[in-house]
Amino acid sequence: MKITEPTLILDELKCKQNIQRMKSKADACHLAFWPHFKTHQSKIVGQWFRDVGVQHITVSSLGMAEYFAADGWKEITVAFPVNILQEEKIKSLAQRIELTLLVDHLEIVEKLNALGVSINLMVEIDIGNGRTGILHSEVDAIHTLKAAINKSDNLTFSGLYTHAGHSYSCKGTDEIEALHTIIHERLQELKHSFSEDVFICMGDTPTCSIGKSFPGCDAISAGNLVFYDAMQAQIGSCDFSDIAVAVACPVVSKNEARKEICIYGGAVHFSKDFLEINNQRVFGFLASSHAAHTWEKMIDGCYLKSISQEHGILAVTEEMYESITMGDVVMILPIHSCLTAQALGGYVTTSGQKIDHY
Repeated sequence: MKITEPTLILDELKCKQNIQRMKSKADACHLAFWPHFKTHQSKIVGQWFRDVGVQHITVSSLGMAEYFAADGWKEITVAFPVNILQEEKIKSLAQRIELTLLVDHLEIVEKLNALGVSINLMVEIDIGNGRTGILHSEVDAIHTLKAAINKSDNLTFSGLYTHAGHSYSCKGTDEIEALHTIIHERLQELKHSFSEDVFICMGDTPTCSIGKSFPGCDAISAGNLVFYDAMQAQIGSCDFSDIAVAVACPVVSKNEARKEICIYGGAVHFSKDFLEINNQRVFGFLASSHAAHTWEKMIDGCYLKSISQEHGILAVTEEMYESITMGDVVMILPIHSCLTAQALGGYVTTSGQKIDHY
């Protein structure tokens, strides 16, 4: 396939290897695997999870839940605070699938119960991320919300759910492992506060990738692992060779004085997520300077240094500058594959297959 505009290339083999690796870890640790589909958002990629035995999935919106329900998925958790304004979608989904929602307020429990449909609820726990959920140490509040769910007519308490998103701020595997230990100590304490066994699901790609055991946990729901990205490689969750997506970008201009290359690929394609390395913002890494659409690792000294709406400016070595000409297509490893996939709206596999997503 001829590339004429920014295109997200998907390496099917790497992607399937990433999926199998995490499923094998879950099986070895006797954990359920509820992968988060917010990264790939694709029925075809979803089938690759089915192929390794996944039955329960996690999504980030009711709309995404509808998309995957239409593809035959029957057990879906929406890992986002309930938006009660979407009550009609909630009712419709609850009548078609085994729907699980997250709650952290009594008011939402009461409103969901009033819908008159059967819904599974998990209490969302803030394990240190500081986004949403009841703080892990507020045990009484957690128990109170569980009791309210159990007293309701239409709702079923299904356990606790947490996302350790602060793991993305770790610098190296030692920090990830240390945070992983803290998280699971907190989960064990929380689990022991209940008189009966309580199911706990947690999910973030760094700790799920690096962790070797998951005490206090019954399921993992990491999502970024399906593709990984430059951020995950930089913090130690994966190797650069595990990254399963790269953006193919046409070269449109060169600046001799600055030894910089302009590509067709900007903020509307990559998002504005960046890494800061040696006081320099990096919006992506050059992984290949030819159009074969394969990659293994970043090319030393070559990175996406700045982006505007459509423009991307590559800082490159002098040797690389001379080797790249206008009309070439270069491969850029994205900083955050979830947002890049959302921005580009679909994939082309290394074998040339087009894949759409939600």
